[in-house]
Amino acid sequence: MKPRGILHLYRIRLRARFAQQLFAAIGIAAGVALLFAAQVANTSLNGSVHQLTSGLVGSSQLQLAARDPNGFDESLLASVRLLPGVSSAAPILESQANVIGPKGERRSVDFIGADPRFVTLGGTLLRHFSAAALARQHAIALPAPIATSVNAGALEPISIQIGESTERVLLGIVLQEAQIGALVHSPVALAPLQYAQQLAGMRGRITRIFVRAAPDRRGAVESELRRLAGAHINVEPANFDARLFDSAAMPTNQSTTVFALISALVGFILAFDAILLTVPAQRRLVADLKFDGYSPRTIVEVMLVDALILGVASCLLGLFLGDELSLRLFHASPGYLSFAFPVGSQRIVTWQAVALAVFGGLVAACAGVLGPVREDIFSHKPLSARRGRSQRMSLRWLPLGGVACILATTLVLVFAPRDALVGIATLTLALLLLLPALIRGVVAAVPLLTVNVRARGGPSIAVSELRSAWTRTVGIAATGAIAVFGSVAIQGAHADLQRGLDGSARDISRAANVWAFPPGLNNLLATTPFRPTALPRLARLSGIRVSLYRGGFLDFEDRRVWVSAPPVSQRELIPPHQLVEGNLALANQRVRAGGWAVISKAIAAEHGLSIGDSFVLPAPRPTSFRVAALSTNIGWPPGAIIINADDYAKAWGSNDASAYEFTTAPGSGPSVAAGEVRRILAATSSGLIVHTARERERRQRAASRQGLSQLSRISILVLIAAVLAMAAAIGSMIWQRRSRLASLKLDGFSDLDVWRALLLETLLLVGSGCAIGALFGLYGQVLGSHTILSVTGFPVVFSLGIGGAIESFALVTLVAVAITALPGYVAARVEPAANLVD
Repeated sequence: MKPRGILHLYRIRLRARFAQQLFAAIGIAAGVALLFAAQVANTSLNGSVHQLTSGLVGSSQLQLAARDPNGFDESLLASVRLLPGVSSAAPILESQANVIGPKGERRSVDFIGADPRFVTLGGTLLRHFSAAALARQHAIALPAPIATSVNAGALEPISIQIGESTERVLLGIVLQEAQIGALVHSPVALAPLQYAQQLAGMRGRITRIFVRAAPDRRGAVESELRRLAGAHINVEPANFDARLFDSAAMPTNQSTTVFALISALVGFILAFDAILLTVPAQRRLVADLKFDGYSPRTIVEVMLVDALILGVASCLLGLFLGDELSLRLFHASPGYLSFAFPVGSQRIVTWQAVALAVFGGLVAACAGVLGPVREDIFSHKPLSARRGRSQRMSLRWLPLGGVACILATTLVLVFAPRDALVGIATLTLALLLLLPALIRGVVAAVPLLTVNVRARGGPSIAVSELRSAWTRTVGIAATGAIAVFGSVAIQGAHADLQRGLDGSARDISRAANVWAFPPGLNNLLATTPFRPTALPRLARLSGIRVSLYRGGFLDFEDRRVWVSAPPVSQRELIPPHQLVEGNLALANQRVRAGGWAVISKAIAAEHGLSIGDSFVLPAPRPTSFRVAALSTNIGWPPGAIIINADDYAKAWGSNDASAYEFTTAPGSGPSVAAGEVRRILAATSSGLIVHTARERERRQRAASRQGLSQLSRISILVLIAAVLAMAAAIGSMIWQRRSRLASLKLDGFSDLDVWRALLLETLLLVGSGCAIGALFGLYGQVLGSHTILSVTGFPVVFSLGIGGAIESFALVTLVAVAITALPGYVAARVEPAANLVD
């Protein structure tokens, strides 16, 4: 058949089934939109850090990096430049800081000091900065969004706080997107190197040296750099920070992708349901084409035109909707990752994200159009014989396949919980394979349960209608089942994780009654060091005991781990609910004595460590510790290590503190103690903030919820998509059955009888599917929670979200029934007739 004839045939068929094609397009578009939005969120999250790293490192290949914020002596730069094979080297100073606007608005930034040597070596960000007149002035530069957020303009005085010190500075340049591209969305502040050293109180100190090696000399240069660095400075690839961030962001990206795939599946099932409404017409078309002598290949070409037009139109709509979702609902910057990385707010759309979403949409369209009629195209047997044989095969093998998939899911849960995608796939497949048998059981039970029901004909009509279009019945029920399954699994695992993180925040914060530490959203874990000059005055406070807490981030292989070092005077050095293996009392005793550490189970597994084993902590002064116990990651994705504050001071070679801890006497209120501490710190001109344990816990909980917010949004979108999917499909199905409903009127059924039967049919169809999905969703929650614990090491509080399952089941069922009530009522008022032409 010629292309013109195929297109003409398509236009004729489209006019007859426009509503069904529209529903199918909406379903595929919903799936494409969710897939695309999730991918954009993930690539934006990682891409922002990759872009900033590239903007810093430029053409350099290697770096020497300090192991702590105090850096190393910049005299090392001269030695690096003299190494054979080094074509250029440039220094940099980085510090966590807060920019404070004229009216007090505050933003956390990565404060970067560089010099003109980055003109030829550095990336876009530093090349522009170093070439500017700012390099010769005592002023800083801010990207435009940061400047706007603190309400400051060029040549205005602002303040910058590093540690507990706050200095007045001049905002010399506001960098625009035309100057530094997408890096304008990165949370950075730039200053000349010497001026940055002055502001940070680090004269003669730097934190990195970026190095470019001559062609074919990289290996030799790296060896020489390691010789110079010794055991106190790291030698890494120039873009090493981006690799560390990929590791830290992996749990967020994995969970978002897995649950977005579940959401996309709901949309694709909607499309399949809509296409099922056109199957009788498609089968008649196939039969007519075969009768006219067309080959199976030609028939496939005709059907592929349907699929491609549907798929392309749906993908275009889906990409548009996904773009809106990524702008308004899916945000790329979970708060907790900004504790150790400068995560930007830029939105990055890659061709891979577009390709994956489009591929999924086209596959769904082709499967939906060709799947139901594939046997009609290639088989030479009569339709009735094929249908009977296929039904017998389904009845025999589908339940067995479903049971096998449940067993496979159980094996994944017990022996390989890290393989979340495999477990979710087998559990989803089990749901779809068992669903027809379970729905058949529900339909068979209705007449038995409604023997004494007086509603005239209602149950019998509903059961008869469900059985008359069995494939369509199962398809619509599958939509609700998958949606509720996904929602319950997502929300349940999310709730388990959130309870675990809340417990972690409570354990950390309530180690002391009152805390004082440098402000900033990037310092909620108290990792910014400062000199504890106010300690003598604070120690004189009556009824309040003060101790020094120390902590910071440390690059340990491919992880940026959090090292927490509470004072030995603290009653419990180890958060009590975070222990995974070991004895809590013995572990506390050992860590307090010194030379022992509690490490996250994920770190222990990566390094092959068990309780009692020794390892070397790669601190500025490498120190050997023994493993006292294994813990969760205490809320920090790459993992945590707990030592005491005295061991930390020795290993870091510094008496700087990260926070003051205050323990009040029994009966003394934390708020009163916090007020006393604020008074002393204000008198010493300290820039530290003071929080009670409850205030600090509340802020940490808010940060963790920001990081998990995408899971909540995805689960809500799943339910919305499911409700619309089933309402549209059932409404269309009811409207197409007006001729059958009209014939019921001839049997003496009233409008109310028919409408009541339609509502019961909808309730049975949607309710049974959603109930089955809720049960499978509870199993999905167990799998998801164990996967989170195994893959990420996050603290997880296991529970069974029965309440959430009931809520999701009731919400989807009742809303879908309510939405379809109106078209059902209109269809029920059709005039009595033996054969009504639609």
